[in-house]
Amino acid sequence: MNVRPSNLDAEDRVSLEKTLYDIRDDLAAARVAAMQILVFHMQSDGQEAQGVDPEEFINARADIQHAHDSLRVINEKYLKSHQIKLTDELNALVKKVSGDLDELVRILDRCTQTSENGIRGFQPAQNMYDLCCTRVAKGLSALSAGLAEFFLHLTEKEKAEALEKTSNIAQEIGKIGRVINMVATNASIEAARVGDAGKGFTVIADEVKSLSARVSSLSVSLTDRLS
Repeated sequence: MNVRPSNLDAEDRVSLEKTLYDIRDDLAAARVAAMQILVFHMQSDGQEAQGVDPEEFINARADIQHAHDSLRVINEKYLKSHQIKLTDELNALVKKVSGDLDELVRILDRCTQTSENGIRGFQPAQNMYDLCCTRVAKGLSALSAGLAEFFLHLTEKEKAEALEKTSNIAQEIGKIGRVINMVATNASIEAARVGDAGKGFTVIADEVKSLSARVSSLSVSLTDRLS
């Protein structure tokens, strides 16, 4: 189950959209980085591939590490403040991608750039293509798409709920206006019965009727805006 924030206003939606952007931004560079690591592996293994120099390799390692660290604290860093819990499916995907990133981080953690502008300590796994391309790069893409869909559903649902609440408020305002008008009409009738002694009540009844008209107008205005 996922918990959604209540009473989401425009400012909250902007904050929520920024949260999604920040999460996806933390993950985006790692997708490219995983492919750069794969290309470096291919060229160091003697296979034909576009070159990746040691500095690019070190930068790619940093991007992988950053994504790994971000996923480990995704709830505390991004979701807890909005009182959001991911679906079980997304949580499982986060766990899987985190595990794959962790495996790649352990491989890259041993690597250092040498003074001769090379890389020392790179000991790739047996199937680097599966790890870098299928599991990490594609896994991050799937997670990013899943988060985007989740946040879209989150904001659209809140918009619909806010619209329904405003509609209910408009209906209640309309009911109040009708009751006020009924009270004003009865007051006018009673004031007419007592003659001169009821003139003061007549003035009050007219003011109440004016208030009723304004309340009814507000109700109609709100209803029109919701249409």
